[in-house]
Amino acid sequence: MSKAPLKIAIDDGSTNVKVCWYQGGKIKSVISPNSFRKDWKSAALRAETKVYNYQVGTTKYTFDATSDKALSTTHIDYQYDDQNLLAVHHALLQTGLQPQPVEIVVTLPITEYYNADDCQKNEAKIERKRQNLLRKITLNKGEVFDIVDVKVMPESLPAVLSTLLSANVHEFTKSLVIDLGGTTLDMGIVVGEYDDVSGIYGNNEIGVCMVTDAARKALAAADSDASYLVSNELIKNRHDDEFVEAVLNDLSKKEIVLEKIETKIAELGSQVAFEAKKFAKHPHRIYLVGGGAALIEPAIREAYATLGDKIQLMDDAQLALAKEMCLYHTAPDTESAAQHAEAEAVA
Repeated sequence: MSKAPLKIAIDDGSTNVKVCWYQGGKIKSVISPNSFRKDWKSAALRAETKVYNYQVGTTKYTFDATSDKALSTTHIDYQYDDQNLLAVHHALLQTGLQPQPVEIVVTLPITEYYNADDCQKNEAKIERKRQNLLRKITLNKGEVFDIVDVKVMPESLPAVLSTLLSANVHEFTKSLVIDLGGTTLDMGIVVGEYDDVSGIYGNNEIGVCMVTDAARKALAAADSDASYLVSNELIKNRHDDEFVEAVLNDLSKKEIVLEKIETKIAELGSQVAFEAKKFAKHPHRIYLVGGGAALIEPAIREAYATLGDKIQLMDDAQLALAKEMCLYHTAPDTESAAQHAEAEAVA
């Protein structure tokens, strides 16, 4: 009797791919950044340095963390193109697991997963995403995972499931979930302990990419052309002088670069807060998830000042969705998934 394929949860965002799986009874995780360009790299000078040269159809790609020629992923078509296929396979290879047959659970932004007019599943786009990830891809001088099945989930809302189940919220409590990723802003209102979803909202024009693009332009003006990956790392490490000076050539423009980043972060926060207030004026609770959650937290707290500690930046906000999908869709014993979730929430 053949062994069942390993089930892996993957929140395949445009900036980073978050992967979670069960190993030894515990959830393991890895975050894999997206930074691919066309054509292949030559062999690395150091034997321990792995070169990832891929081919999709007749097109060759390589993972390149620092190249300013890295392909942009900050567009909604990323969900259905070669770069998404590359990102998922590359992330799987970062798990340390032996390439093998796998069943994966992946994500789509709310605006893609649901129809805007009736909030029903957009089966065509869900299937388009599935078929994209079932395509063939090869790794030069290496082996890739065999994706045998793909399940698609909506972004954002599942990320707070365990938290709501352990919070003992009232049946009429309305929780606003705000998920800010690299390319999209997704929001939803969950009623009670996930008893109902009373509204969803998505915006494909608001994301951390606004700050990333500003950082890239500021770096270029300081003679420091950088990839999207490096620009995102600069945003995260903007308070670390050693890191900033390591990626900046013209140090005389250091303060200008940092000021432009902070200005754009503030602008992003204002935009998200404005959209949130339009969508949900008086929620009882707010949960912030996604890679950009920490950037907008001050703006959301200011916009909903009366909520105080009922505004929660989720622990591991970037991994929250992948972990929840892992708990409820890949647990070895599906009957005990809720117990796993409760244990994780308490821990």
